[in-house]
Amino acid sequence: MILLKSYTILYAEDESIIRLNITQQLSHYFKKVYAVKDGEEALSMYEQVNPDVLMLDINMPKLSGLDVAHKIRESNKSIPIMIITAYTEEALLLDAVELNLCKYLVKPVSKSKLKEGLYRLEETLLLQKKDIIMLSSEYSWNKQTKKLYRDNKIINLPLREQLLLELMMDKFQKNIFIEDISAIVWKDKFIEEISINTIKKLVSNLRKKLPKNCLKSVYGSGYVLTTT
Repeated sequence: MILLKSYTILYAEDESIIRLNITQQLSHYFKKVYAVKDGEEALSMYEQVNPDVLMLDINMPKLSGLDVAHKIRESNKSIPIMIITAYTEEALLLDAVELNLCKYLVKPVSKSKLKEGLYRLEETLLLQKKDIIMLSSEYSWNKQTKKLYRDNKIINLPLREQLLLELMMDKFQKNIFIEDISAIVWKDKFIEEISINTIKKLVSNLRKKLPKNCLKSVYGSGYVLTTT
C-alpha cells in the first residue's frame, strides 16, 4: 500500500487504549496520523489540518462519528470516510448510505480487518485519482461531480461561471474561442445578444476563484485553462 504513504488520515476514537493501538498501526501506512478522542475534536482537527482520509468511531462523546461525517459531507463530497462500529450499532449504518462510506469496520478491529479496510481505501483513492485534475497544489477539479475544490472543500459557483468552467475543463489546456463561450454558456440566448465585455466580466469573476495565472487570455481568440 505504497499509495497511502503520500496521504494523511484523521482518526477519531474515544477509548484511549484502542486509539493508541490503531494509531500505531496506521502510522505504518500513512504519511501522518491525526488522532483525536471525540467528535468535536474531530471537526476542529479537520478544519485545521485538512486530512485526505477520515476514520471515525461511530459512538463517541459530544458528536458521533456519523454526525461528524454528515457535517463534513456538507462541504466535501469526495473525501473517503471509514466508520468503525460495534455489532449492536450496525443498524445505524442504514442511515449512512447517503454518506457514501468507503468502508466500515466492526469492532474489535484486528490487524487483518484493518489491512482489508485499507486495501479498500486504496482502491477508492486510485479511482478518485482518475477523476481528479489538479490545477495547483490547493485547487482541483472532479470530472465526475463537475465540482471545483480548494483544499478538498467545494467552491460553489454561479450558474454561468459553472458552465464556463465545465467548458474549460472539457477542453483543458486547449484554446477556447469566444464564440464557443457564447454558444455554450449563454445557450438560452442569441449569440448576438452577448457582448465581448459581458464575456470578459464573466471570465474575470471566475479567474478570482482559480489559482493565480491559471486562466489565461489568448490574444485575439479566447482563453486557455492550465495548471500552475
